[in-house]
Amino acid sequence: MKTWMGVAALLVAMTTTGAAADRRLEPQHSPAVAQFSYSWAATPLLPRRLQNHCGYVNGHFICADRCGVDYQVYYCPNTASGCCHIGLGYCDSAGRLRCGPAWF
Repeated sequence: MKTWMGVAALLVAMTTTGAAADRRLEPQHSPAVAQFSYSWAATPLLPRRLQNHCGYVNGHFICADRCGVDYQVYYCPNTASGCCHIGLGYCDSAGRLRCGPAWF
């Protein structure tokens, strides 16, 4: 009887330890954050170094870096990164950062 209870206790311990280990292996955050823009063109992912001062503004997750209130940081991998009003930054066809509505 004691052997059976010991085996059951061991199985319970293994199950809970395995479940805890699985939770620790899950990533806490994604490696890159998608940039929010009202533009029809997809904006590149925001690199880790610019992912600071992040939070939700009007239901959209943005990162401000050192941009200030009502601005967010944008990243164009070819040439530029900078600040534009929330949702209004985009990368043009030459890879330059543009601020303002992008009407395509």
